[in-house]
Amino acid sequence: MKRQMELKTMKNARTLTMSMRQPAEKMEQTLKKLIEERDNDAIIGFLESHSSNKNEGYRSSVLQLTVLNDPETLHSILTWGKEKSLTPATGGDVCQEENNPILVACQQDYRRCMGYLYQHGYRMKEVKDKVDYEEDDQVKQFLRFQSASNIHYLSLEFTEHQVLQNEDKATELGPDEIKHLEKIDPIRKVFEIMEHADHNMEDFQGSSELKDNYNFIKKKLEAFIGGILTQCRGMHEVKTILDHNPDDDDDDELDDAYTNWQEALFTGHKDIVSHPNFQQYLWRKMAGDGSINTEIPFKFLKDIPNLGSTTKSRMKRVLWNIKNFPLTILTFLFCYPFVVLTDFLRKGDILFVNPKTLEARRLKEIKNDMENQQTENESSPQGCFDYFRKRMHIPLFRMIPYLFTKVTYLILLFVSIWHKGHSMLEPNFQEQILLSITFIISISYLVDDTVQLFRPKYSFWNCFSLLTHLLLVCGAVLMYVSYQFSPIGTNLADLSGNSAVNVSLALFSFGAGMEFFSVLQWLTLLETTGPMVLCVLHAIKDALRMVSIYIVLFVAHSIAFISLYKPFQPDPTNTTQQLNTTYVLAKDANALKSQRGLISTLFWRIIASAGPEMVNIKNTMDPTDDFSLEFSHLMGLVLWGVYQIIVYVLMLNLLIAVMNTSYSELWQNAQRESKYHKSKFLAKFLEPLEIFPVPFRWIYYLARAVYACKKEKKDPIKQDKKKYFWLLRELILNKQEAEYEKSDDDKMTDLKMDIFNELRKINNPK
Repeated sequence: MKRQMELKTMKNARTLTMSMRQPAEKMEQTLKKLIEERDNDAIIGFLESHSSNKNEGYRSSVLQLTVLNDPETLHSILTWGKEKSLTPATGGDVCQEENNPILVACQQDYRRCMGYLYQHGYRMKEVKDKVDYEEDDQVKQFLRFQSASNIHYLSLEFTEHQVLQNEDKATELGPDEIKHLEKIDPIRKVFEIMEHADHNMEDFQGSSELKDNYNFIKKKLEAFIGGILTQCRGMHEVKTILDHNPDDDDDDELDDAYTNWQEALFTGHKDIVSHPNFQQYLWRKMAGDGSINTEIPFKFLKDIPNLGSTTKSRMKRVLWNIKNFPLTILTFLFCYPFVVLTDFLRKGDILFVNPKTLEARRLKEIKNDMENQQTENESSPQGCFDYFRKRMHIPLFRMIPYLFTKVTYLILLFVSIWHKGHSMLEPNFQEQILLSITFIISISYLVDDTVQLFRPKYSFWNCFSLLTHLLLVCGAVLMYVSYQFSPIGTNLADLSGNSAVNVSLALFSFGAGMEFFSVLQWLTLLETTGPMVLCVLHAIKDALRMVSIYIVLFVAHSIAFISLYKPFQPDPTNTTQQLNTTYVLAKDANALKSQRGLISTLFWRIIASAGPEMVNIKNTMDPTDDFSLEFSHLMGLVLWGVYQIIVYVLMLNLLIAVMNTSYSELWQNAQRESKYHKSKFLAKFLEPLEIFPVPFRWIYYLARAVYACKKEKKDPIKQDKKKYFWLLRELILNKQEAEYEKSDDDKMTDLKMDIFNELRKINNPK
């Protein structure tokens, strides 16, 4: 499949390549012949002898040699052109997009030719926006995109930058230099190009004809970033790469722009997220970058002899949870709010400045004090606040209050439903307290879901949560209002299903069921249940995608049945009709006597088949005949059989086949899918917002307002971007070197196999 996609891509690329051959075909036949013979001296001699047309001949030679993928001859011509000031680097040739040789090299991935052309000043047109990619011709648009997404060219732009050619890495980079390096950062450009690919895969018709080709390029771009992570020699390098944020202008936890790891995670690049180094990096962030306390109580239990290493590891994990769950919950309930409110009297930054950043600020202040010969230091460590700051900024500890509040809310919701009676009675004081707390928490969740709606990290579960709490709140409010206007003691079963009380009860019931359904999201955290939960959700999505087909089939057959069986339905204007008719519906076909019964019968046949007796028509004049087989009556049986064959046999088996296909595809990448969804769930706890989960989130927003007022205007400690750029260049060069070595090894292996095959043919002439 991969090879077929590559062939298709190369076939499309030939369109532009052939257009670039046209200038070469207009050359004099002598020069064209010399180029085909790859005679360097002869080509240069010909260009020297035709000085009047030297510029045009040089351009044509460079373009044709690039098309022929002859890097040696191309290098000679480019060197001669540099001496004659004909290259773009020397102010000679101008890179025109339609006849740009580096565009051909990028499309065909001629890396050596690309390197020589770039060295002599050939560049591609910079794509500044998605609009630059838009073309009426999808093939031309794809070819432009293919050229702009060439990984080797993106790497050349960065690694060959003049600022990074200085061997002295201690040289400071100016603001303009950093800004330009940010602009050509290959990792950020890859993310931008993949976003353009998603944009190009959607057109006015809904889907581009070249969607598979765009997906193939996206896979290569993701593999490029994965390869950079593979080249990292330790987690300190992984952290430098993934923590980079080009728009970060301070050192607190409130960043509007994405870091590299956030860009990969929240834009759905699963191959990058599932990379081992990315997973280890994310776990270290969850553990507070190693600041978490791993000491456990009852250490002697894990030292019991005759226990395997796996059992000891599990016991250690259980003992750690036994220690930290109650401790974290108690500190969260009885300490966190008071500590944050007290911090308002200080700097108000305990939620937004992590311990490492605070320590760096203190060291900077001490250094400044020493330079200014000041002896007083107002930034001395505060033991109590430092202790709670450390716990607050360990994301793993943020999960415990979140789970505690969620479980508490589910218990309250369950108790509220369990104690709901059959009659409309005035609730006692305890029930009022219970219902009030549950309602307040539901309102808090709804408000938080609404706020999250305007954040860029929105997901399916956020939308699901918003709908869930909207149903719960609307149902509760409507139920309270309807209770005020209904007599006390009324039995709910005596009320109409359309009454306000029962409508509100239905809304509340659906919301409660969806709230408990959201527990599935927690199961994605477990290695044993995560892949299975994802398979279930994908199967549900497959069923929803087929709803439109089912609707068309259902409506079409419903119209036919209504038209065909309308004569046998009661006529409200003629009460004596049924007493005098010759043909009537059979006893088992009574459901078809009304349109409601007919629709209901057809609907439930989607999941359960039935016999012909459901649509039989009987002749009242012939008691020996069980059912009529006259033409129109027989057509009813035929239509019934066709409907069941299509809906119950074909569609149901098609749905099962689609689900099996999705399950197989997902299961093949179960680890990747599971890691991605688990990482996305855990990533939300890396934000200070989750220190106070709902319904305590108002404390966070209050603290943020205070911090915004008290935030100091001093120069913050910014990222070391110079370190990032030098490391990224080194990793890219190492990756290219590893690829070249692998390519040489593959070529040597192929050569050995060819020699072996030839020797075998010589030894076995038959």
